[in-house]
Amino acid sequence: PACEGDVTYTYTFTDCEGNTHDWVYTYTIERLDFTMPANQGSTVACAADIVAPTVPAVTDNCGNTLTPSAPVVSATPACEGDVTYTYTFTDCEGNTHDWVYTYTIERLDFTMPANQGSTVACAADIVAPTVPAVTDNCGNTLTPSAPVVSATPACEGDVTYTYTFTDCEGNTHDWVYTYTI
Repeated sequence: PACEGDVTYTYTFTDCEGNTHDWVYTYTIERLDFTMPANQGSTVACAADIVAPTVPAVTDNCGNTLTPSAPVVSATPACEGDVTYTYTFTDCEGNTHDWVYTYTIERLDFTMPANQGSTVACAADIVAPTVPAVTDNCGNTLTPSAPVVSATPACEGDVTYTYTFTDCEGNTHDWVYTYTI
């Protein structure tokens, strides 16, 4: 049989007078369940780093290589979290087991450009500075908060524009532009 069932050996005994009788030996093939390798996983910094994993070789209990199903891939989280690839292996008898590869997305902190500044002669010369482009560690552009502007001194001193950048994971950094009057 292709998978389970019986295989019979039939021996026919005949005496000199022509009487015949069969003796039958029957092998019943009953497939046992197969074992799976352990699930695996790894950590990546960005969802873009995720690729289809290398699936392990799996054999049924008789040593035949099993072909997995196409993977079922979970949704990609908005920032951090897990993405799973689930492959199902099925033997000819109908035993099924899943092998799961889990990618854990763990965002790394981003880096900021250096703070900047300039000198002006009068407070009236101060305008909102050009804010640098800042990206998170996966290349996504971050939008800064509205600036927090310090008080203007009566004559000479500093006026700072502070912009806060926050990535989806909650890492925050300030970029400060200082006008020196």
